[in-house]
This record gives sequence, C-alpha cells and structure tokens, in this order.
Amino acid sequence: MGKYTVEEAILKLKDDDVEIRKDAVKSLDGVTDEAAIDPLIEATTDDNAQVRFKAAQTLGNMGDLAVDKLIAKFNNASGQDKRFLTFALKETYSDKTIDALVSAVDDEDFGVRKTAIRGLGSLQARDKMDDIAKGLEDDDWGVRLSAIYALGDLATPESVALIKKARRAEKDEDFKKSCKKALKKADKLMKLGAKPTVSKAKPMKDIKALEKEDPEEAAREYEIHIKEGAKSQEPYKRAAIIYRKTNRYDDEVRVLNTAIENLSRLNPGKEEWFQKRLDKLTK
Repeated sequence: MGKYTVEEAILKLKDDDVEIRKDAVKSLDGVTDEAAIDPLIEATTDDNAQVRFKAAQTLGNMGDLAVDKLIAKFNNASGQDKRFLTFALKETYSDKTIDALVSAVDDEDFGVRKTAIRGLGSLQARDKMDDIAKGLEDDDWGVRLSAIYALGDLATPESVALIKKARRAEKDEDFKKSCKKALKKADKLMKLGAKPTVSKAKPMKDIKALEKEDPEEAAREYEIHIKEGAKSQEPYKRAAIIYRKTNRYDDEVRVLNTAIENLSRLNPGKEEWFQKRLDKLTK
C-alpha cells in the first residue's frame, strides 16, 4: 500500500515540498487508475529528477493503459521534457510506440536518441534496423553504445554484421568490450531461435543497495521479479523479510505462498524455507 490514496497522491504531486511529491509518486506505483495518467505525465517534467524518473517508470508499468496518452504528449514535447517521456514509452514495451521511437532517433537531445534506440531494440523492431543503425554514427558515445546493445537485442545475421563493423572501426577499448558483450548475447539468442523475454526487473544487486535507503521501493522492485516468476529464492526472501520488518503480514503471507507455488514447480526443493516460515506464521 502507498502512503497516499490515488486521489491524495494526485493532489500532492503539485505540492511545493519535494519530499511530499516523492512520496506521492511512489504511492502511485502499480496503480491502474486512468485518473493518474495525466498527472503522472506532467510529473515527468518535475524539477526533481527522482520524481521525474519514478513518474516515467510508473507510466511505463501501466503499459497499454497509458500508451496512447503518452504518445500524444510525446509527439508535442521537445528538449529535455521529452527525455522521461521517451523512457516511459520504452518501459511500456508496447508495439504501438515503435513509430514514436523511430521519430526520436534523430531528436536534438542525446538522451532522447539513446533511449529511443534502446527501446527499438527491446521491442525487437527488426524492420527498423536502419533507424537503429543511425546511432552508430552519432556524435555521442552513449548513443553509439545504445545502438550496439539494440542491435544485439535484434539478434540477426545483419545486426551482428553491423556490430562487428562498428567494433573494427572503433579504437576505444571499453566500446569494443561492449561490442563483444552484445555479440555474445546475439549469438545466444540466435542459437535459441526465439524472441527473448524482456524483463522489467532491475538487477538484484541494485535492489539490495536500495533497501537501506528505501525499503518500500526495494520491495516493489522485488515484486517485479516475483511477478515474472523468478526461479531464485532471493527476491521472495528479501521481499518477505522487508514485509516482516514493516509489519505487513498479509503481504508477507502472499509472497511466501507465491514462492512455494513457483519454486516447487520451477526449482523443486527451494520452497522449503518458505514453507517453514509460513507454518510458523499461520500456527
């Protein structure tokens, strides 16, 4: 549960106190109420970077519910105001965003170009390979790197050839290492012969680092791993521990039951810790 109701959070997104705005945008994480879409879109231009990022992430998590309004706003935005809208579009993982992302490949803002290109790679927009490849000639190192990773996501002989060509032409050793990583990923995906499953989950090490600063936010991030059916015990354990510490009994029980169900199927034997913990809680 967030600190505020949806209605309260929408009002507090305009508060003069940045800490209240931070709490408000966190409270809207995971909502499916259309009333929150326009206020969250406006929050992507907040003075505070944390508010902007969280608003964009929340909109992205809404997926198709928010995508049409996001595209409309995106098409009329410019400059830095467009950066977090681009990130939100990318995070929806909706094919509807492809044309908007293509239009942003030539944007004047390097942050917009970089995110748009990564988004096209994540969406497996193989028919937009030429647009992605434009990033290889960009003046910004980060945009060029995004193009390499996006081409790795496409995982086709043509995209691999472009990565190899860029690697040969580049002198920077770090860039060459990134090319090697992208090639390894593309090779693995081609051998699987299947479209990769795109995960919205942050790396576990990043979430662990977040726990001390913001345990509620960390729990929400662990929940993404859980929703995606994690095979590892870790996200279930960490979420359960946070819920125990914050006296969220119902959430702890829910996570324990989910862990038992998922792990008994995906990683048999690893559910025992959760069963023992659940038995103690429900005695």
